[in-house]
Amino acid sequence: MSRNRFNWEDARYFLAVARSGTMGRAADTLGIASITLSRHLSHLQSRTGTALFTRHSKGLTLTDEGQRLLVYLERAEAEIEAAGEIFGSDPTSVSGTVRIAAPEGFALKVLAPQLNGLLDANPELRVEIVPQLRGFSLSRREADIAIMVGKPTEAKLRYTPLATYNLGLFASPDYLARRGYPDSIEALADHRLVGYVEDLLFSDRLNTPKSAWSAWQSQISIYSPIGQVEAVRAGTGIGMLHRFLLNANDELIRLLPEVEVEREFYLVYHPTTERIPRIATAIEFLKHISVETSSELPASEANS
Repeated sequence: MSRNRFNWEDARYFLAVARSGTMGRAADTLGIASITLSRHLSHLQSRTGTALFTRHSKGLTLTDEGQRLLVYLERAEAEIEAAGEIFGSDPTSVSGTVRIAAPEGFALKVLAPQLNGLLDANPELRVEIVPQLRGFSLSRREADIAIMVGKPTEAKLRYTPLATYNLGLFASPDYLARRGYPDSIEALADHRLVGYVEDLLFSDRLNTPKSAWSAWQSQISIYSPIGQVEAVRAGTGIGMLHRFLLNANDELIRLLPEVEVEREFYLVYHPTTERIPRIATAIEFLKHISVETSSELPASEANS
């Protein structure tokens, strides 16, 4: 490393490129011209005396030295942000925006109804809830915190389990009156099945119908688990549904109770951000959020 004084502006641009993977996206994020960004990166690589990125057809990836530098700069970035929040505002209050990425079912049925407690205690805090799209990355700071199904694959992320939930086979009385009851998992081949648009799933763990039965073929594919519940309620077909998305007074009928898939929600965050007050406050709130995933099944199950 050069003995020359380190330029934080160069470091900020390096972080943007490392997270976006391309010069164009990083320049758009920073609001500068690509040529300006390229000049800053060249300056930084000159100071470090080593190549920090490798070019390929889809953009840029970090070299081993670039990965090492990323660890230090992310830590420095988080400390600067934490200092700004602690010393640049009322130390007794938490302010700013926290972005939480969460699966749709968790976001709408668990998180959104309970945000009142977080915001009442921290009136200067703002919360954004965003979806986890294909290619989502917490390391690229696409969110401050994520709720994930299963443990994260990135080793540097921290995580804690929140709740276990189950999925089962359900159909409406109307559908079963028209098409009959399947008496085995293999009998589902004779029924209209509701499931996911598979090429939109970013993890095999989310394809719960095929986890239950590898031969599952959806005739109706819906990207949203809540949309699947509504389709099954309407008598469209049989679905592998999240039990916590169902209402206690639902008329849906549970089929083949022995066919069940279990998954777990995890609270995930980057270790460099947990000292930032607004993020730390949200993490603590989420650790104690009430995740009711074991409510009573629809009453009609007892009669099926």
